Amino acid sequence: MRLRNLLPLSLLFLACSSSAIDDEPSAASTSSALVALKEVTGFGTNPGALKMFEYAPATLKPGAPAVLVLHGCTQGARDASTTGWTELADELGFLVVFPEQTTANNPLRCFNWAGEYGDPANLQRGRGENQSLKEMVDKAIADHGSDPKRVFVVGFSAGGAEAAVALATWPDVFAGGATIAGVPYNCTTTYAEVSSCQKPGKNKTPAQWGALVKAAHPGFAGPYPRVSIWQGSADTIVGTANRTELVEQWTDVHGVAGAPAITDTVDGHAHAAWKDASGKIVVETYEIATMAHAVPISATGCGAPGAYASDKGICAARHVATFFGLAAAGADGGADGGSSGSSGSSGVSSSSSTGGVAPEGGAGGSGGATPGEDRGFGSTCALTPARATDARGWLAVAALALAIAIVRTKR
Repeated sequence: MRLRNLLPLSLLFLACSSSAIDDEPSAASTSSALVALKEVTGFGTNPGALKMFEYAPATLKPGAPAVLVLHGCTQGARDASTTGWTELADELGFLVVFPEQTTANNPLRCFNWAGEYGDPANLQRGRGENQSLKEMVDKAIADHGSDPKRVFVVGFSAGGAEAAVALATWPDVFAGGATIAGVPYNCTTTYAEVSSCQKPGKNKTPAQWGALVKAAHPGFAGPYPRVSIWQGSADTIVGTANRTELVEQWTDVHGVAGAPAITDTVDGHAHAAWKDASGKIVVETYEIATMAHAVPISATGCGAPGAYASDKGICAARHVATFFGLAAAGADGGADGGSSGSSGSSGVSSSSSTGGVAPEGGAGGSGGATPGEDRGFGSTCALTPARATDARGWLAVAALALAIAIVRTKR
């Protein structure tokens, strides 16, 4: 761990001190949906120093799509693999790549969507973590013959914010993406502003947000990737206003700003969609009722409940796959074209709530969470001095003491 990271990490623990702690293990250690992931090495220069894992189903054939699925803070590739994507890969025959962050890059294993403590390289095309993601795509194409025109990226929390980075910096590589509890691209590169980007979220105009994406690859002539945006209505870690800001960013990029063409309910949750001039949905959003900071799954063959996976009767993975054109719309509801609904209303809530904050888009405090969403062992705020009798609480106190000692020594 880099010594310079200890002080921000310690302050994070203090920020989370009002959180409760559950002793529930992470999803990766309990899930019945675990599958064998293969680590792939030598996939390029890897300037972001990420790890690459993949799941190649027995049904995989050359020319199949590839989907990158990015985990949240305090998680890893195996946690991301329990949210429904491996089951869909078996069913539909596409490749799934699971990028993984390391503690050497970020002590909480958050993807560095705001750069690294003032260094904006990760947000600049062809540099840092986004270049590593691009090299993973190249490796998938070389090893499996994946269709370069059908490559997609999905992420949760810090992974959702990183997915927006990938879409903005490599619009010529990714045909579409999805963010779950994410934040807009280039919300900040200043470490002090990370918490406000995360919650309540920065308020910019659609044109301001869109300009940031367009500046990420100035020579790109389009079309831009399609984007599916998901947010829990009870998320106390990533402010729900970020869903509105993401919609504004990507509708501006696609030139479809304004009221959605579709507002309806899918599997009991609010859904809205924006169409381009040809009638194709290019941006959609889901607000998952009563869900805290989690990925929505369904008990019917879509992932396994865990620290950041919540059974809300809707399978985000399947709906996103349908939006990407990987799966036909069926009983779960469809995306491209959508179900009939009213037009003219935004279908987007800009409400926000309060809670803890973590660096680089990590997890924060909990409040009103369904068990297994905000408060599991995988939660950043499980590491809090509020429970110093817990070994993890002592770890937080020790980290804070060490950071203070380092600061005093430098003085």
